[in-house]
Order: sequence, then C-alpha cells, then structure tokens
Amino acid sequence: MVSYSLSENAYLKIFFHAAKHPHLPVNGVLLGRRTSDVVVIEDVIPLLHHWTSLSPMMEIGLDLAKGHAEAQEMTLVGYYQASERLDETALAPVGERVAQKIRDQFTDAVAFVIDGDKLGTGEPALLPYLPQPSTSFWRPSIAQSPAFTTGSNFSLAKADSPSRAIALVRDHNLHEKFGDFDDHLEDVTIDWLRNSASLIIFYGISEESRTSPLLSTTMTIATAFKGTLVHCPSLGQLEVLEDHVLLVDHQGFITYVGPADSKASEEFLAKIDVPITTIPSGGFLLPTFCDLHLHAAQFLFQGTGLHLPLMQWLNEYGFKSEESLDSQPELAKTVYARLAERLRDAGTGAVMLFGTINNTANLILAEAMQTIGIRALVGKLSMDISSRPSYVESSVLSSLRSAEEFIDDCRNLVKSHEPHKRLVEPVITPRFVPTCSDALLQGLGKLARDKGVRIQSHLAEAHEEVQWVLSERHKDDIDVFDDFGLLTEKTVQAHCTFLDTDMLSRMAGSCSAVAHCPLSNSYFSEKPFPLREALDLGVPVGLGSDIAGGYSIDIMNSMRQAVVVSRIRDGARKLSDDERSLAVDWKDALYLATRGGAIALGLSCGVFQAGAPFDAQCIELYKESDKGVGALDFFEPQSGITLGLLEKWWCIGDERNRHGIWIQGQRLDGKNTPDHT
Repeated sequence: MVSYSLSENAYLKIFFHAAKHPHLPVNGVLLGRRTSDVVVIEDVIPLLHHWTSLSPMMEIGLDLAKGHAEAQEMTLVGYYQASERLDETALAPVGERVAQKIRDQFTDAVAFVIDGDKLGTGEPALLPYLPQPSTSFWRPSIAQSPAFTTGSNFSLAKADSPSRAIALVRDHNLHEKFGDFDDHLEDVTIDWLRNSASLIIFYGISEESRTSPLLSTTMTIATAFKGTLVHCPSLGQLEVLEDHVLLVDHQGFITYVGPADSKASEEFLAKIDVPITTIPSGGFLLPTFCDLHLHAAQFLFQGTGLHLPLMQWLNEYGFKSEESLDSQPELAKTVYARLAERLRDAGTGAVMLFGTINNTANLILAEAMQTIGIRALVGKLSMDISSRPSYVESSVLSSLRSAEEFIDDCRNLVKSHEPHKRLVEPVITPRFVPTCSDALLQGLGKLARDKGVRIQSHLAEAHEEVQWVLSERHKDDIDVFDDFGLLTEKTVQAHCTFLDTDMLSRMAGSCSAVAHCPLSNSYFSEKPFPLREALDLGVPVGLGSDIAGGYSIDIMNSMRQAVVVSRIRDGARKLSDDERSLAVDWKDALYLATRGGAIALGLSCGVFQAGAPFDAQCIELYKESDKGVGALDFFEPQSGITLGLLEKWWCIGDERNRHGIWIQGQRLDGKNTPDHT
C-alpha cells in the first residue's frame, strides 16, 4: 500500500493559497517523487483562484508547472483545491479531471481538498482523495486510521506545520506575498512557480534560517544582470523595464526581477557574490525568438525553386533534400551543424523542426541542436504515401515502429543530462494528410497519447492540397486530424490559410496552435492566414520561418512579413467598408515571436519573470549617444531605450545588433559581451 508524506514547504504553500483567497475556489498541483512505497510531496505550485472549467489557461498553467517540476527533477504527483464555502469538501468535477490527467502520467496520484472547518484549529486541514480502481472517479480515502494520524497512510514531515502555518498568516501576513498563476497573468513579476519571497521570509523568521535549503538556493546565484529589459508578457503588451536587476540561478532559472533601486534588489545584491553584468544604456535584454516551423533538411536548398507550385516544389526540391541527408550521414552532420549556428546567430532559442523519415539523420539533427544549446522539438517525419517512390515508408507498421523508436532514442540522447539541461524533445510528425493513410494517422494519434509527446503537421496550406483531401477523404483535413486525436493542446499546425472562422474556433477550443509562416504562405498559398481573426478567437499563434518554403531563417523577417501581410489584408477590408481592423502592429508581432511562440510550444520561456528559464539575447542599438549599431543611424543624441528606438530596430535591425544569447542561463556564443562590474 502506497503512503504519502507531505513536506512542511508543501503544506505551508497550500495553506497560504487558501488563506489569500478565503472566499474563492483555489487549486494547484503537487510536486514530488516516489521512493519505494512512499510518495514524498516536496512542493506545490498554485494555479488559479477563479476557475470554473478545464480552461485553456488551466492547460497552460499545468504545462508550465510540469516543465518546472521536471527541471527540479520531480514530477506532478497530485492536485489540491479549496472550495468557496468552508463546509464544502467535495472534489469538484474539474478537480477530478485534472487529477486524472496527472494520474495518467503518475499512477499513484493523490488529490487533497482543503477542509475549511479545520484551517484555524492547528490540525491538518487536508482531506485526501484517491481514484477508484478501474474508473475515473475519485473518492475520499477511507482507512482504519484517519488521515494524518498515527497508523495512517498520510503523514506530515513536521507535525506542527498546521499550527506554524496559522501563526505565519496571523502574525506575519505571509499569505499576502503568495501568488498563483492567475496573479502572475496580471503581474508578470509574481514568482508563482516558486513563491520564494514568502518562503524566504518564513525561513528568515524560523529558527532554521541558517540551514534552510530554500534560503541557501537564493544565495547560489550564477549570473546577475543590471540594465533595461524588454518583453511582451501578453498580446498587445510591451514592457520596457528600465534599470532593473535580473538574477539567474545555477540551473538557469530566473530567481528575481525588480527595479534596481528597490529594497528587495538591494538586499538580493548584498547577498550574492557574482559579478554583475551591466547592459549598456544603448542596449537591452530581450527573450530569444521561437521558430514554430522549419524543415531542417530543406536548409540544403534554402532560397531555391520558389517559382514552382507547392507539390512540384516538394517533388523537385523538398523530398530530394530530405532523401539526400537520409542517405549521407556526414552531409547531414554538416548541414545540421550549420543550421544550428544560423539559428543561434539569428537569436532563435527554440525551434520546432521537421526532420526526415530516417531515424539516424533525425538523431544527428537532435544532437546538433543539443550540442549548440538550442531548445529543439524534433519531428521524425511519418509518411506512407508519396509521389516520390524512393522516398516513402514501406508500411503503416514500419512507420509507427520507426516513430516510436525515434521517441525513445531522442529521449535517451539527453537522458544523461540534468533535467534542466535537456533541450531536445521528440515530436510526432505526420507530414500532412495527403502523405498519410488513415491507419497511419490513427496509429500516430494513439502513439502521441501513449508517449505524451507533442504533434506537428501542415493544415489547410494550399488550395491544391485542400481540394485533394476533400476528393480523397471526403472531408476537410482539420476533420481528419481531429478524428484521429491529432488536434489537441499539444498540436502545432503550420499555415492554416484556408481555415474559416468556424475552423479557427475549433482550433481555439482544442488549444491547438498555429505556426504562422507569412513568407512561404505568399509563395505557396493562394490565401493569407487570417491572423487577426485567429488572435481575436484565442488561437495560440507563433511565427515560423518555414525553411525552405520560406527563404529567411531570421524570425525578425517573419515578424515584419506578418505585419505587412496584415496591413494588405486591412487595406482590402477598408475598401469593403468592414469596420473591424485586420491589422497587427510590430508589438503584436514581437509577442508572437517570443512569448506567443513559447506558449504555443508549451515552453515557459519568452518572458522575464521569476521561475522562467533565462532565455535571452542582448540587443545593442547605439554605442555612443548618437552612433548607431549596424543599420541603425541616429542624427541626434539618444538616451535610454524608447518605443521609437525599439520600432526602428524592429524594422531595420539585424545580426549586428545582437551581442550575446543565453539559453537556460548558458551563453551560447563568443560575441562581444556586456561589461561586468
């Protein structure tokens, strides 16, 4: 029989969450490890305090929490909630669904409901729920000994945690400093993944402050930055954080962001013993870019044959490049190493890659990205139908077996690294509906569920492709993907230019993301992607270079092209007297290239906040007050970083403005670095 032990850290956080929102439902997840027959719950991550269903924001929060847990070498082991009423102790239906999702990955998952009547008594205020055998129903744990008493399967690591929690709330108001994912969405500086601020104060109050592992981790800062930070926490929001301090720990996670002149910054800086990297007044830190769609092998033919229709281009260049690298491992090593360098130099820190049908070549690709230090979601192509007889998989069974082998081999490739250093992960990749039989798509959908991996493909890309699917499958390709479980919150679909409003609503409802590739759409699709409408409907969207259907690997060009296409669409809208604007501006595009892309990929980067990985690039606009860098010219003295300067860089800046890139806290190149002080 499995038993459960709850650390003091975990109990305090659950208590603080409930105390901060006493009249609202709150929920969160439990983090821990299983050792022998004991599940040790070491930490919790608070999610929401005004939820009503398993919403897209809940899904995003769960994904971020899972990523954080893995980085700490833990796993999600359960769920907790408190209800609006003190006397309500039933596990809500949404709680059952979330707990069951966790149970699908961790068999011995548990759920706790906070017993409001016990919160102020000094007794453990948690009622455990366990799943019923062979069902998805959860019921209160029934045992001879009540939970958290002698002989029970549930115990507290420190028996006095409930009474200490009461004192810390009553006497020190520590719950007021506690934040969940909801709070973070309103204020990105809130450290919802760690909540170190309230716990640091607790350990400072407690007798154990000198030996507290939590306090000691706040002192093991690896890197400190001081200067201007620029990021887009949400669509339509761009923040220029002047004269801020940003601290990064030894695992590459941001531990603190705050104004340099604040008391908290002064206290943190007094405790650390590392050089402070000062960003020059003419520069700033920006999150790295995310490229949601790139055909790695086609980098071999970048900028070639773009006068051809899509299917003809695939036959003459696309398939040929992939086949060449599959048959020549040394060529694959050369091409993929250079591709990784180009991505790094362009400021791309995360990329979703289409590989080839050959596992050896795909592992070379994965290793190239891991070696250079870029986050990469690598897809082994699956296709049992092809117009090129020499480039196709022989059967459904062999294709599925190969896909599964790649998933296992890709994971094994990075298994020896610490969790936070594992930058590469496998992706299920049906090329698109015309190259995949129904049986293959069905098998890939099951494999994605069984292995818990992400999915990528092409959807509604061109008129020729859309019509072929309708004639052969007698349905739209979005229906084909949906029928086989390939349209989920883990899916990224490229292009989507022929999706209508109802189809976009389905994408939003399934939390499936779109890789918007404005340049290649201009070449190979008869319609532009309805970006503004997709964003208004809540579809997760990021940008893709679509090498080699697109000729530029630089996501800055994708940003510019996305705005240009939207302005052309908006011009046509004006001529039709439609009052709703279809345009996006440069700030929207910068969000899509950073935070929007990260969310679409299920990553927690793309923003400067405590708990996020430090994935950043240093951009320099001018060296002296009137001497611009690269293509930027100034004819009067400059001071600081303004929106006007940022827009100028966005329009005409290039690699010459990039003076450093970091992924998970690790610097990737040897370019000029900001000064240490």
